[in-house]
Amino acid sequence: MDEDTPILRARKASRLVTQAEAAAAAPPFEQIPEVDLTPMAKGDLVDQRAVAEQLRDACLEVGFFYVTHHGVDPTVVEAAFKATERFFDLPNEEKVAVSILHSDKLRGYTGLLEENTDPDNAGDLHEAFDIGLELVLDDPDADGDTYGWGRNQWPELDGFRNDVLAYYDAMRALCDRLYRAFALSLNLDEDFFTAKMRKPIGELRLLRYPGQPERLEDVLGIGAHSDYDVFTVLATDEQEALEILNPGGSWIRVPPRADSFIVNVGDLLERWTNDLYRSTVHRAVNLGDQDRHSIAFFSNIDPLETVAVLESCQSEERPARYPPVLAGPYVEACMQEAYGVS
Repeated sequence: MDEDTPILRARKASRLVTQAEAAAAAPPFEQIPEVDLTPMAKGDLVDQRAVAEQLRDACLEVGFFYVTHHGVDPTVVEAAFKATERFFDLPNEEKVAVSILHSDKLRGYTGLLEENTDPDNAGDLHEAFDIGLELVLDDPDADGDTYGWGRNQWPELDGFRNDVLAYYDAMRALCDRLYRAFALSLNLDEDFFTAKMRKPIGELRLLRYPGQPERLEDVLGIGAHSDYDVFTVLATDEQEALEILNPGGSWIRVPPRADSFIVNVGDLLERWTNDLYRSTVHRAVNLGDQDRHSIAFFSNIDPLETVAVLESCQSEERPARYPPVLAGPYVEACMQEAYGVS
């Protein structure tokens, strides 16, 4: 894939630069911090700014954090995980019927080794099912060419669509609170990000990682990568698999925690902040006999909104490192390279 992945390789090279800067700035982290979101739902502005400061420290130092007291109904989460297991237990021909290859918006099912997030590896050892924003039937954007706006594919599986969309809606509500906290952490207007979310890209991915008792160097659950979006909210079962790369070059295991989500900074937020907030490299290695299930929500703004380095994150010593980009085309190009399609 050497000549076919210029964006993924450029992103990988950029990670090396920011990793070196982080290594020079502070000791390598050994665990990820926790941010309690309670004040974002019912606290006053002073308490909310305190949350924003915790979030800022987590983004500057690690790029990952647990979020607790998030306000998401646990029954919605439980139903989504049951739906995830039911889908991946379907016969292969029923899953392939909604293959991502049938969608020009890269929505649907992906089989084992069909995606490759690390161009130096042989493929990712997981199955996935992706959806995006569910536009109403008569929405003129549903059948257009803009990435992030389109139609989802759904399997013939009772209750699946309702349970997955309920989780999608819960993630959007959680992300609204997180966007306000991110804005406060950067001394921006509270609605700086949410004002750019008329029809956000927002991609939800259900995942199954088969057990991998024997570790292979070029085949992992998902290879080393950073996420393409603004930020990601991850829910996982009790199987430990997530690893993140600290500035010292060590892979740190991130254990699942009950009643918590794992949030990480994505590439677009790193661009916005001129590499101040870290889009940290991570991977998944399911070193066990049991399957691992997880659900990732890749939160983003409207596809036609521009991401340009914030003025507050620039200085004479640190000029803007990135040109402005449209969110949709940037994410689309990264996704196409990962799937080997155009």
